Amino acid sequence: MDSGFVDVPLPMDKISLSSVQESTGRIGIPERNQMFVVLLSAGSFNPPTYMHLRLFELAKDALEAQGYIVIGGYMSPANDAYRKQAKQNSYQRTLTVLSRIQSSLCHSGLIRKESLKVMLLCGSDLLESFATPGVWILDQVRTICQDFGIVCIRREGKDIEKIISTDEILQENKNNIFSVDEIVPNQISSTRVRDCIRRGLSVKYLTPDEVIDYIKDQKLYVSE
Repeated sequence: MDSGFVDVPLPMDKISLSSVQESTGRIGIPERNQMFVVLLSAGSFNPPTYMHLRLFELAKDALEAQGYIVIGGYMSPANDAYRKQAKQNSYQRTLTVLSRIQSSLCHSGLIRKESLKVMLLCGSDLLESFATPGVWILDQVRTICQDFGIVCIRREGKDIEKIISTDEILQENKNNIFSVDEIVPNQISSTRVRDCIRRGLSVKYLTPDEVIDYIKDQKLYVSE
């Protein structure tokens, strides 16, 4: 086990088993060459907000419009040093988590490997960091792009096509990178939620009630 990596069972309640069973002639074998997709979003989520959850819905709509069947999604939290993740030995590495989701689902017998696509869900800022020297290990970027795939939500006017075209690895794998427009702009951010809490303002409808209750119970962010 890697330092700082907690080896716990993959929570299968995040997977829509009914969607798999409805789309397969027998367990794990899809009809009409259908491909199942599981999404992974990695970040600090400090705290998670409705904006984070909304990204999954945007990705799901875009992928299903192209014939994929999205059966679940996972959020992989990291500490606030996630921008330096290539240098963080204790960081729950993105590639490790992608591989773990794939192997866990395949070993469960639920889905065959050739019928499963585990994809990284991210914003344009993270995609841009792939091309920033020293932030990521290049071999890991290549593996993520080639073996898994990326769904990138276009935010804040970023030119995703330009980001891809100016980086060799991204350009080589452009057919495995899906760009999704944010039709309804969402400006909710973890930073703004923390600031509201620090100022004693309500954050209801910015983040789920369960998150608000946990923040209150743990007295988080009040002394920032």
